[in-house]
Amino acid sequence: MLSTGEIFADGAMIDLISGSSGPNRPDLLLWNESKATVGPRVQYGGCIYESPELPQSLYRATRFPSRCHDYGSARGLFDLINDLFKHHLDLPERESSLLACFSISTWLADRLPTAPTLTISGPEQELGIDVLRLLSCVCRHPLMLAEITPGGFRSLPMQLSLTLLLNQQGLKPNMQRLFRASSYRGLHLPGNRGSVVDLYGPKAILCGNDAALDTLGDGAIHISAAPSQSQSSALDERVQNKIANDFQPRLLMYRLKNFGKVQESPVDVSKFTSATRPLARTLAACFPEDSELARDAVQLLRPQDEEVRGQRSCDVNCAIVEILRGIIHDGKQREVRVDELAKFVNALLRSRGENLTYSAEEIGWKLRDLNIPRHSSGSGRQVLLGQDTRRSVHRLAQAYDLPCSQRVEAGAGCPACNQEEPTLSK
Repeated sequence: MLSTGEIFADGAMIDLISGSSGPNRPDLLLWNESKATVGPRVQYGGCIYESPELPQSLYRATRFPSRCHDYGSARGLFDLINDLFKHHLDLPERESSLLACFSISTWLADRLPTAPTLTISGPEQELGIDVLRLLSCVCRHPLMLAEITPGGFRSLPMQLSLTLLLNQQGLKPNMQRLFRASSYRGLHLPGNRGSVVDLYGPKAILCGNDAALDTLGDGAIHISAAPSQSQSSALDERVQNKIANDFQPRLLMYRLKNFGKVQESPVDVSKFTSATRPLARTLAACFPEDSELARDAVQLLRPQDEEVRGQRSCDVNCAIVEILRGIIHDGKQREVRVDELAKFVNALLRSRGENLTYSAEEIGWKLRDLNIPRHSSGSGRQVLLGQDTRRSVHRLAQAYDLPCSQRVEAGAGCPACNQEEPTLSK
């Protein structure tokens, strides 16, 4: 039976490693929770598994570990990878730590509900490419590509559990949609002749288009690879191979020992915005043997989460919900005209530095998207502030993490605001 990797119910695993079976054929490593067996074929549970032959160019371009080797502790491994990015690229502590988080997460990505995504920005493309080169030394089954197209993406053999390291200077909307879809487990995409393809997997994307990066940013780790006055260390092929030969076996052992332990982390992420919480949970889950390291990894996302909060303050949907909840709390109106609501929303956005102005018709479309019903009256379209609308507005306010001055412990104020947060935020 040809195999690119297996996970068995009793904790045993089969993984691909670089092999001596032929120029285009990896070996298989069978792990039974205590011992590794390596060969072009391995036997387990009455079945014989054989490694596949790969296209020569693909096998040469993809890096596989040569063996598995003890890694010491999760903290020690994390610190060593962190030091790699600081030493070779002179990156700041936070950026190096986030790159270490991403690198380790790729080894457990097939156990996580969402695939880790990393976006890289910066004025110097060469430095960004060096980040990708160094990531190729420490990520699982890394494949560096440039300017991938939708057709090329769909043709990739993602059954090899590839980590895609992409220099994608022009990130068009169709690729943005594919990248987002491929971050969710179980979302298959149409293939050729009625087939479907599973493109789920981690990816790091170097893109010169900041607007495109923003479309991926809420659910992705974002780092800025800014140039430094210090001289970066040379990352020629010899240096890369040395780093990979040192770290790939340790990271494979980290995968083998921790894959079965991955579960929802007890680390509290409730203070993050709903956009950042899934990413925070994903990072925390990657360190099941070290709860303190899991908490530290989550805290690295704080600055990114603050940026999300700042962006949301100028989001028209958030402004609509904020205005409607304020009118509900005021208690003096049973309805609000859509044109009146548009004036309030535009005034709030202008006070926060937003120059766009929304018409009553555009606000009506936004209300439809938010599932807030509008009704016709003699004076025009309006929103009736009945019980159902009040509940919807408060649910949206919680989803957008909008603070409420009427939430008080004594139970006074708005009853809806005093209810416990929805399960999503816990």
